[in-house]
Parts: sequence; structure tokens; C-alpha cells
Amino acid sequence: MEAIHWIIKKLRQAMLDRQYSINETLAGKYKIKEVLRNGSYGIIYLCLDLDSGRKCVVKQMRKSKKKENEQNYKQETAILNMLNHSCIPKLMQTFTYQNNQFFSMEFIEGQNLESILFDLKKQYDEKDCLVLFKELATITCYIHGKGIVHGDIRIPNVIINKDRLYVIDFGLAHDLNTDYLNKETEKKLVQEDFYDLGEFLLFLLYSTYDDKSKKDQPWTEELILHSKTTSILKRLLQIDEPYRSDKEILKDIDQAIKNLSSNNSL
Repeated sequence: MEAIHWIIKKLRQAMLDRQYSINETLAGKYKIKEVLRNGSYGIIYLCLDLDSGRKCVVKQMRKSKKKENEQNYKQETAILNMLNHSCIPKLMQTFTYQNNQFFSMEFIEGQNLESILFDLKKQYDEKDCLVLFKELATITCYIHGKGIVHGDIRIPNVIINKDRLYVIDFGLAHDLNTDYLNKETEKKLVQEDFYDLGEFLLFLLYSTYDDKSKKDQPWTEELILHSKTTSILKRLLQIDEPYRSDKEILKDIDQAIKNLSSNNSL
């Protein structure tokens, strides 16, 4: 019975969610060059903006998820419209085409960190990790300062281009200014972003780890780190007292980078 329900669900999804083809033009303006992602709630295309001649990203909301996407569409586009940062894609246009809802946004050149770490096998030493992590924490500080929680700070959602870091995909973000959440829930959402920052830093630090023992051990035993870096990770991952603010995190990152620079100069 479950298998039949799954088949019906997939057939309904296929009927409602038309995926447009390469070289088709959306709304007479956006020529599709590539399908970047076919997700649960939307289809994301790399397009050529025929008016400007520039690449852009166009997101199509799924009709099969209409109930959820009504709010998601308003929320994500409103949040992107609020943010004005050189390391966050800018919202360009919201539009409807063939009874489908879309929005277009700036295309960020570069590669996501997941590909850089796992496909290109890029390695970062501890200081490089902290310097790169500081960029992400600075962007997160800006986002939180606007009353926004990203909700999905993961390595696929971080792009690097010429050693500069960018944050994308605000599909799971929350606007604390309009969601009318209680203070405890708001605090929990911010802490989830901090936890994601901790996992992000761990991914970077593991880029130079050589697993010779083949034993499953905690990161505290596998990674040899400066005590300040370990302290930052423990607080982000809520092993020790959690951070209360982004500024606290940035202060500790600066101190950790300074400590490593001093050690290297000896």
C-alpha cells in the first residue's frame, strides 16, 4: 500500500511540476543554460538574462508543494530583499510564468565548499581554516544583525571564488522580525546557526586529517588543534557554554588567529 501511495505521489508531482528544458526561455527574459538543483521544494536554473546578457539564478517553486511554498516564496524573497551584502546573492525579480511562481537572483561565480573539499581535495591548515571561518562568521553576524536566521549553513551553501566566501540558499531562513516567535525559540534558532558554524569549521579542519588508525574517534582526539580553536569548537557545538552573540565568536576567532600567528613566528 505504501508503494502505491509513493507512486501516486510521484505521478502527481510529475504532472504538476514541469521542469523546463535547456535553451527554453522563461517569461521572455531568462534563457535556461543548466539545471543546478532539482530539490524537494523548487527547481533551480542557471539562466542568461537576455536583457543584461549576464548569468543569473532562477528558482521555480513546485506546485505540488503549493501549501508549503506559498509561505516559503514570500519568506525567502522578502528575506533576500532585506539583505544587502556583497557576499550574499541579491534578489532581482519575482514573477509568474505559465502559472508557476519564480524569482531570479544574482549568480555567484565559484565553487561550493563541498566540491572543493571532496572533489578537489583542497586542504586548509588550522590558520587558513580560521581565516576562512572568520569570513563566514562575519557574514552570519550581518545576517543575524538584520534579524534573520539562515537555518542551513552547510558546506554546499558556501561558495568560494578567488579566496572570497559567499553564502547562498535562504530557503530555510527565518525572519525573526515577522515570525513572532517567543524569545526562547528565537534563541534556539540562533544557536542552531552557531552549531552549523561549528560543523562547518570541523569540515575545514578535517581537510588535512590523515586517518591512519581507521578507528572511530571523536574529533577532540583525532584533531591536533590550538587550545583556543578547540575552545571555539566546543562552544559552537554546545559541548561547553554556548556563545551568546556573534561578536563573542568573532572576538575569539581573532584571538585564535593571533595565537597561531605568534606560534608560527617563533
